[in-house]
Amino acid sequence: MKKIYLMRHAKALKDKDREDFDRDLNSRGKQDLKKLFSLLSAYTIKPDYILASPAKRTAKTAEKFAKLYNFKKQDIVFNHTLYTANAEEIFSLIQKIQAQYNEILIIGHNPHIIHLCELLGSLCLTCFPTSSILCLEFDINDFQDLQEHSGKLVFFEHIRDLKDNEAYFQPSI
Repeated sequence: MKKIYLMRHAKALKDKDREDFDRDLNSRGKQDLKKLFSLLSAYTIKPDYILASPAKRTAKTAEKFAKLYNFKKQDIVFNHTLYTANAEEIFSLIQKIQAQYNEILIIGHNPHIIHLCELLGSLCLTCFPTSSILCLEFDINDFQDLQEHSGKLVFFEHIRDLKDNEAYFQPSI
């Protein structure tokens, strides 16, 4: 059994004088991560592989997540491809992850993260806010055996109020 956690970075500064890649987390993003981490305490999460875009906001999100789960910061795999990769390209990256890892976390950007969620699971998401994490479980022993739409939703957490779940999920037909 394998788990894949898909996370969108926390909210970043809007700075016209900086390249998008270099935008840092803003204060709301940092606060949102604290709230999200509080929600995640309800789950048993043991990431043994973290793959993240090296964009500043994504790298900082990965480092904060790693610290929370006692994952060595130097073991985070930063892959520049995640900054612009589409869902199919990220899917291929996942299939190359060694079988020794069981719970992987991928931290990236929209729209690619939302499309990857839909590619991996049988989901139709209408929104994937910043500071969100979705967990899918797969009945496989090796990531090279990963198949499209084979993931079972374990949870989808974020700090926005979910009064109307239909705002985030649409039935998959």
